Amino acid sequence: MIDLAVLGWNPRLAASFEPYRSRGLEPARVSLEHTHIYRVLGERGELLARVAGRLRHRAGTRTDYPAVGDWVAVEPAAHGGDARIHAVLPRTSRFSRRAAGDVTEEQIVAANIDTVFLVGGLDGDFNPRRLERYLLVARESGANPVIVLNKADLSDDPAARVAEVQAHAV
Repeated sequence: MIDLAVLGWNPRLAASFEPYRSRGLEPARVSLEHTHIYRVLGERGELLARVAGRLRHRAGTRTDYPAVGDWVAVEPAAHGGDARIHAVLPRTSRFSRRAAGDVTEEQIVAANIDTVFLVGGLDGDFNPRRLERYLLVARESGANPVIVLNKADLSDDPAARVAEVQAHAV
């Protein structure tokens, strides 16, 4: 049995879940997303789940589907098989990008995250402009960005590179 508080369950989520409880649904958090199947963690443990037909029918874009980190309302399978995801609870943050091959559709990479670690090497691949772009995306997500610079031993002047990143991070 899993304690949902360890996964981030809180009073705000409990309040938004309340309409689903009376329908016999259970809260769970998406830990892995494959095409059309999800791994969710709930009080019963780890379950495989699929999006219920009604949610699929109401989904207008990819952002209406669950993403890793989302809290969902699930109906566990009664006699084996996969659980069904009936709803996605409101997100507090979302880290997204443009979907591959489609210039207009957003793909949510992760949801309900508090901190995003942006890791950049101070080696030959050092690119402060890239870090600046990632920083912008992280800030737009609603999460708190943290820049981590590694491979300082491969840089001739790591202090100068840190100063350069600080200048772009403002």
